[in-house]
Amino acid sequence: MRVVAVLLFVLMSSTPASAATGTYLRVGHLSPENARVDITITASANPGSPVRIPNVEYGYLQDYHRIDPGAYAVTIRPAGADPGSAPTSSATLQAVDGKAYTVVDLDKSGKVLEDDLSLPPAGLARVRVIDGAPKAAEADLVRDGTALVRGATYGSATAYSTVAANTKSMQVVPRGTDPANVDGVIEPGGVYSVIVIERDGKVLTEFRKDAKGADVPPTGSQETGFGGMAPGGPGLDWPMVWVLLACVVTAVVLLRKPRST
Repeated sequence: MRVVAVLLFVLMSSTPASAATGTYLRVGHLSPENARVDITITASANPGSPVRIPNVEYGYLQDYHRIDPGAYAVTIRPAGADPGSAPTSSATLQAVDGKAYTVVDLDKSGKVLEDDLSLPPAGLARVRVIDGAPKAAEADLVRDGTALVRGATYGSATAYSTVAANTKSMQVVPRGTDPANVDGVIEPGGVYSVIVIERDGKVLTEFRKDAKGADVPPTGSQETGFGGMAPGGPGLDWPMVWVLLACVVTAVVLLRKPRST
């Protein structure tokens, strides 16, 4: 039965689960000049079938979706605008296999951020700040009096900082205005983005877990906007499944067959 156990282990391990095995994209709206926008994503390989995400609210950042490697154009227009009108911002992306990207409008400009979702060193995590709040023209991410990320500036994203995991609360501390609490916990092996926006003159934050461990892929249903552009998530290699099942059955039969004396 040892042979059967080994074959079953191989079968169960045949489904890839690492984020590094795919290419991922998420888009968002972090420029307050327009309260709501329409986002259009066009793949160069399929220009006749763009993906449109209408009526996106300021502060929105979607989950990751798996895409094919290749060239993409992301255009952003005020909500309800003619799809043929000039965009308020745009960006082009050359997506590489195994990479993850965030495309957002920041300070009226389309920005392509390359996201590092690989596993951090043991016991540590990575965190960055994406600053979409004009009132937080410059800010630090602080935990227990120590800056985890320094010098975040409006309209940009910081580099990732490698930090120790800790359950203590964090704050975004802008220059010249009140700090904003960050509702989240940094866990070992996690990769995080702290999103900074403002509403009614008050700086607010959102804590996003981009990845947790190399074996946890980003999430995001294909049905929420990327269906015509992207393949499904990692799945079973069915031809290999049938081959392995046949091997298992054969091994069971041979092991049960009476031996001649």
